Amino acid sequence: MNVLELTPPRPASRHASRNPLTAPAAYPGAAPEPGKPIFLEDGSMLLLRPIDPGDVETLMRAFKRMTPEQVRARVFHALSELPEPVARSMCRVDPAQAIAVVATDPDGGEIRAEARVHLDVVTQSAELAIAIDPQFTGKGLGRILVEHLIRAARAHGMREIWGDTQAGNFAMLGLTRRLGFTHDRKRDDASLVRFFLNLDSAAAHERDTSS
Repeated sequence: MNVLELTPPRPASRHASRNPLTAPAAYPGAAPEPGKPIFLEDGSMLLLRPIDPGDVETLMRAFKRMTPEQVRARVFHALSELPEPVARSMCRVDPAQAIAVVATDPDGGEIRAEARVHLDVVTQSAELAIAIDPQFTGKGLGRILVEHLIRAARAHGMREIWGDTQAGNFAMLGLTRRLGFTHDRKRDDASLVRFFLNLDSAAAHERDTSS
């Protein structure tokens, strides 16, 4: 699982989404958006929807199911549980700053993946983060989530999507490589790899291959 945000909120941007799969519930206590069915490679089905202010406890349970290796790959240090204030902040997303979605069981009882991009309208770039329940890795869920966020970031006017991961996170490196991301070892920290995708060229490639 490469991703769970433990950083302070980013500065707000001027872009706001009204897409039901990119805009979180606006009011605490409001019913979550209905999920969109997504199907994994083994035939199982999950629901994809915006993260909701009511997801705090469910998100904390999801974090506890992560392996120590997954936690280190995401937050770059050991952490046994997700602090409630952090989980609460993660679940209250300003759509002008970020897009955050979760994949849940069909009954909505558990979160099986969480993914988001932080939007920077100054640089027109989106920082990607993703975390997947260890029981649901290797089933194509990561690809579904990243492709969804690529489309969402492009719809918000972003021209690049990027992220950092540990050099030993071969699952994330393999996924991003298959999706056309470029990799660059960070000069100030050899243990990290930055992956990035130019959304303009990616869109052009999609148009060429579909024509």
